[in-house]
Amino acid sequence: MRKQHHLSIVIPVPGNLPPGAVIATIQTYTPLIRHHTSLTSFDEISTGPDAIANDPFFGPWDESVRAFRLRELVTLAPGLNREIAYQTIFQDVPEGVRSRATAPAGIVVRAEFAVRQRRAATMPISPAGSDSTASGSTATVEGDEYELREDIVVEANSLLMPFITEALATVHRDICEKVMAEIVKNYFGTGDAMVL
Repeated sequence: MRKQHHLSIVIPVPGNLPPGAVIATIQTYTPLIRHHTSLTSFDEISTGPDAIANDPFFGPWDESVRAFRLRELVTLAPGLNREIAYQTIFQDVPEGVRSRATAPAGIVVRAEFAVRQRRAATMPISPAGSDSTASGSTATVEGDEYELREDIVVEANSLLMPFITEALATVHRDICEKVMAEIVKNYFGTGDAMVL
């Protein structure tokens, strides 16, 4: 029997980092892949409209759709590891990226990485338009706080779900934290400029 599990991860965007810089970085896709700690390698592969045609999670086919073959070392039991290979599809959305990984054993992971205004703020603001915030400055002011939010839906056999969800939560939190640290370092030239 198949089961679904939902998971959300939220990482604050530093107040002095424009949300557009975060969106631009995650829409290159490779930081999201590169910071997956159990991956051993990845390659971009060709894909066509059929890859997303029957999946309502994705929008219509466009030039942003890219596919990668990922190879991951998974732990089956203490001391027993196995390398698996699977395909992941990415597509840009206005606030970030959507992806679908189709792994062995019928495991499907759909994730949306989006830069959004924090829920405490009252005015909706589109972060994709420029490197400035709603206040017109490059540093955020109160009400302009943003976050990188990853919403994940994993589908798998119910017997596998307890093992998958624990590992998934750990790996994906690590991905989000490392991607944000990389963006800060690249934007400011150092990790010291990060203000949370």
